[in-house]
Amino acid sequence: MSQSRNGRESKDTICVLLIANHQIVQQGFKLLIEASGDCRVGAIRSLDSRFDERDAEISPDVAVVYLNSEDGVEVIAKLAENFPGLPVLVTVSGDKLELQTTALELGAVGIVHEEQSPNLLIDAIRKTCAGETWLNQALLDRLVKRTRQKNGTVERRPKGYDPESQVEFLTKREMEVLELIGEGLKNKEIAKSMMISEPTVRCHLSSIYGKLGVDDRLNLVIKAYQLGLLEVTR
Repeated sequence: MSQSRNGRESKDTICVLLIANHQIVQQGFKLLIEASGDCRVGAIRSLDSRFDERDAEISPDVAVVYLNSEDGVEVIAKLAENFPGLPVLVTVSGDKLELQTTALELGAVGIVHEEQSPNLLIDAIRKTCAGETWLNQALLDRLVKRTRQKNGTVERRPKGYDPESQVEFLTKREMEVLELIGEGLKNKEIAKSMMISEPTVRCHLSSIYGKLGVDDRLNLVIKAYQLGLLEVTR
């Protein structure tokens, strides 16, 4: 059973607010989402929609936004304003890096590429509804490479420390937690792997957030890759 933004238990299905232009895209996504059996589309809006009180009554669990390379990402900011705390999952067409990174900066918690399996979109909806993020390894790799190209060759830094941003040293245990997060493990899995309690994992995570200057798991991983705290996969 899904959990809505206002804390109440929702129906047996995840309510999706679908945002896309063009009816053929809207109906295609609606059919795909509702074929899952545990997700339903509560409302469909276009990218230039103006949300009002009637939209708030939908009480969606997740927003799915479809963007092509020509679309702007302003709708994500509008969603954040009108639906505070609502997870926003973006499905993108094309390989426009700026669009994807801006979407993340505006608050999207996941990116799914159009060419990926439809099952991945459903999995991403379920995960983001449960409060998790949907990290795209390929996007993270490109972010790191772009950052390195902009900055030029940077000398090897002590692990856990960035002299430019004056990030504090991470402890050995914090680095272990960070590396496991980079592998996609959740708190329960990290606790089992490190043989510690989940509250201890959350304590380490809170400390890491503070030291790296981020406030959520998605931006933590992006920042860690950019700082070289996590290795880019080859």
